[in-house]
Amino acid sequence: MKKLLLVLLMIVFMANSVWASPINKTLISETQLDDDPTSVTGTYNVQDYEKVAFFVEYDETEVGNSISIAITLDYSYDNTNFVTGYFYDLAGGTTLQTSETLSSDGWYYLWLSPDWQITYVRVTITATNSDADDLATVTAYLIGLK
Repeated sequence: MKKLLLVLLMIVFMANSVWASPINKTLISETQLDDDPTSVTGTYNVQDYEKVAFFVEYDETEVGNSISIAITLDYSYDNTNFVTGYFYDLAGGTTLQTSETLSSDGWYYLWLSPDWQITYVRVTITATNSDADDLATVTAYLIGLK
């Protein structure tokens, strides 16, 4: 009986790994924000994903100004009409965010609820106090599970 249960468990685990979807990682942008441009925006069709998340890496070079970046999301059903989007992050846990400001180097992770039916997501990253020598280097990824 134990051998039968072991064989059944092995079949279940093998079948699960066969039908599991791969996680897709898409580079959204790799941009240096200074006096021009001060922001970067990208729109992505996410309707085929069960789960959607974003990683943003932020690296600042400050000479005189105290710079920061703000991350915001907008949602659309038709890629024309957008509304302000909400998201979750590690710091807020179950609290919905509409934007996040980063003022020190590091990674930021945010995700959308898998219960939301969203077709298009527009990600905007805007630098504050950036200029020719106060730079914000931003690398952003879309992470999705199909």
